[in-house]
Parts: sequence; C-alpha cells; structure tokens
Amino acid sequence: MGSKKWLQQTFGAALVCASLGSVTAVGGQSAGVASAQTSIDAGGEFHPLTPTRILDTRPGAESINDVAPKGPKAAGFGTGTTSITDGEFNFNPLGRGKLPTQADHILAVVATVTVVDPTRNGYLAVYPKGFAFGGPDGKGDVSSLINYSPGQAVPNLAIVGVGDDNSITFNLFMDGAGTANVVVDVVGFISTSKYGTAGSRLVIRTPGRILDTRTSPNPRKGQSMGPKDSLSLQIRGADAVEPKVTDIVPNDPSITAVMVNLTLVNNKAGSKATYITATPDPLGKGAGSTSNSNAAAGIVKANTAIVPIGNDGKIHLYNHAGDMDLLVDVLGYFESGVNASTNRGRVVPLQAPFRAFDTRLAEFDDAPLQAGSTEEWSFENFAASVVLNPCPTPTTTECAANEKKGPSQQGFIGDLIAVGLQNPSGSGSYLQLVPGGLTTRPLASNVNFGLGEAVPNMSLVKYGDNGADKHVIEAFNAFGSVDYILDVYAIVLAD
Repeated sequence: MGSKKWLQQTFGAALVCASLGSVTAVGGQSAGVASAQTSIDAGGEFHPLTPTRILDTRPGAESINDVAPKGPKAAGFGTGTTSITDGEFNFNPLGRGKLPTQADHILAVVATVTVVDPTRNGYLAVYPKGFAFGGPDGKGDVSSLINYSPGQAVPNLAIVGVGDDNSITFNLFMDGAGTANVVVDVVGFISTSKYGTAGSRLVIRTPGRILDTRTSPNPRKGQSMGPKDSLSLQIRGADAVEPKVTDIVPNDPSITAVMVNLTLVNNKAGSKATYITATPDPLGKGAGSTSNSNAAAGIVKANTAIVPIGNDGKIHLYNHAGDMDLLVDVLGYFESGVNASTNRGRVVPLQAPFRAFDTRLAEFDDAPLQAGSTEEWSFENFAASVVLNPCPTPTTTECAANEKKGPSQQGFIGDLIAVGLQNPSGSGSYLQLVPGGLTTRPLASNVNFGLGEAVPNMSLVKYGDNGADKHVIEAFNAFGSVDYILDVYAIVLAD
C-alpha cells in the first residue's frame, strides 16, 4: 500500500547564504523559511576528530567542563510566553576536543548529544546562541533534537553552529519542574571557507547493512556482543547485504569517516541498560569514555553516528554492559581530496532546524502511516529554492555573478521523529526513509520505537528518482500506525 505527497514550495527571500523556502502539502500553509549560516564557497567540508567528551553536567568524577550553575540543569516548563526558553544554558566548545579555537573557522560542530537521567518527560533543543527559539514571540514552531522520559539516557547526533559569545545553547523543556544532565561527545566539525586545511566531502549511499551479530554479515560468525566486549569492523571495502552492494564504502585511504546507523538490539533475556562506543582506534585502556548510542534493557534503539576511520580501514565498537546484538547500516562516507572547484559533497548546515513536515497536522493530511505502508514525499521545489551566495538588494554585478540558484543536491541530513505508535498487538515498529523509486527496499531502519513513544534519530537521506521527479524520498512503517516528523538540519550538495 502506498501514497504520494507532493510538497509544494513557497519561495522565501534569500537569507545569509542559502535560502530554503518552506515546504507544504498540496493546498497547505507555509511552514516558514530556513537559512544556511555562512558562506560555503570553500567550506562545508568535514574534519573528523578522535571522539572526545567535551561536556558532562553530571556531578562528581563524571563532570567535564560544566557551566554554572553546575550539576543537573533545570528545565523550563509551563505555558507562559517566556517559559519556552527558561531551560536554556550556554556552552562554549571552542578549543575543546581539538576543535578550532576561532569561531569563524567552524560552520557547525558535529557531536553526539545525550540527555541523562531526566526527572520528567520533555525535550532538548540545541541551536546557536542568539537564535530566537520559537520565533520572536516564543510562540512559533519548535524543533527538538531529543525527546525523553524519566530516568532515560537518550542520544542523538547534532550538527549545530556556534553563535553569540562563541557558544551553543542547550534548551531543556519538561511537562513540569524538573532537571536533566547533558553530555556532549564531539566527533568532528564542518569548516568555513576561512579554515586553512582541506577536509572531506560527504557521499550519500542508499542504506546498506554491513553488520548483524544475530546472523550475518558478522566477522565473529553469529556471536553477540557481551559485557565490556569489543569488535573491529572493516569499513573501507565493506560489502552490504540484502540488497548486495560490493564496496558500499570504497577501499581507498581517501575515505576518512563513515556515517552509520547503529541499532542496539538489547532485548535478550536478562538484558541490561548499555551503550555503544564507536572509535577509529582499537579499544583498550579508556574504552567507553564516549558513547554513540544508548539502549535501556529490553528495547531496540537506533542512533546515527559519524565515526572517523582508523589507519587500518576499520572502526572499533565497544559494548558497555549485558549481552546484546548490534546492527550497522552504512548511510554514507566522507572522502578527502575532492576537487576544490566543485560543490560535490559539501554539507550546508542550516542556521536552525527546519520543519519539513509533521503528519499530525492538517496541512500534511493528519494521517498516520499504516502498517506495511509507504508514502512518497517530493522535495523537487525545496531543492530548487536553495540559493548559494545570495546577494542583497540592490546588488553588484560581481555579487550576482557568484550567486547560484538551485544547485545540484544529493539529499539532506534531518531528524526523523516517530510519534504515538498505535498497535493492537502491543509490539513496536520501525520507520525507514529511503530514496524514492527503489525496486528493493533495504534492510536498514532509521528509527525504532515502542507504543506511544516520541523517538528521534538523525538521518542521512538520499534523493531518489521515480521517473517524474529527481528529488523524492519514501517513508515506510513496519507495524501498527504512526505519525512522524522531519526536521532538516543540513543539505548535501552534488556537483
């Protein structure tokens, strides 16, 4: 069963560097305008770093670079016009974890952000300091990076710019007075044109599975991961299965990092809450000092990670506690040495998350996706609205010559949020976002979730071609019925 949803475009004025007009369902209302943060003429390249914990607000021995008032951070709550930002606190990441010390060298910080031990239900939003969260009056649309319930440890990948005072704002909001801790593990950054060293460009792939410890492929032949167990996984030259893809990541030393979806199948008898660490180096002393994904006992949890690749062409994975299975799906990879005169693979982060759609709303048909069903979303006009190096009005001949409208794009990086699963059987489900027009749907899931939950996961999505449209993605829900939301955080350019 399938359906199509064609997203019309309302064009907005060019802002700063790249203007993305709003996307709406047919006959719907404008969803607003998002913009890129700065010029990407020679920027938008990724620089992998050894994963390093640069912030941990938990008190005692675990505290790292905490900000006042130290310890668990108080959340905003209530319905007042100012309460939406009452849970803000700011953090300056410059120079930490080998990030550059100059803010104008960083287009965006790339990090795994984890909310730990929240006392109530709520969300965490992350954005450059100075951004008007919720709009000038605080009553506009908001985008959350992480949704959580009491006592959980919930991670997500963040791609966020540095704002006023060289800082990033973290904003906790709950359904009542409460607190939570925030942990940040940096894995790299996206550079501006002012940074003097070339980085790597992103190549998006149709998702492909390269590890499944339950069956295959598995270098340990069906062996699961035990407590404090580690596993080395070949990335360069790796082949994917179902469908088979040879060298889904090229066997080439120019490949510096991989973007993967890590799915923790933590539902064995006697399972324990755990986390996975993924690093470029073999894990020995200090194993588990950062985390890429967390899973409570008895659940299946997916989280996207960007992992630098070691000199041996591998990444190394560590399980903290209990017996669990691990799935690894390749979403894309970063390649160095790309011709500097092209835009291929440049990542253009948005100034703030852009709400592409929310299936709970009338303008998107207010219809959850049913079990075993697919629906297509067209981003044709969305992609056409992008403007690189936009000029002010009035402009100059030189500026106009550098402006580029509708540059070629591979796809985008966006936060997919599953909301309110209903399933009479009581079982959970999963969602996929894949290129439109595929004849075979891959094994990979983007987000796994249980009944009634709001579960996010950052996703790398490649545009597909269905014959009539070259910017189509397809959503699939496995079981029950579920609504879903997509917030776009960055676009990925093609040639």
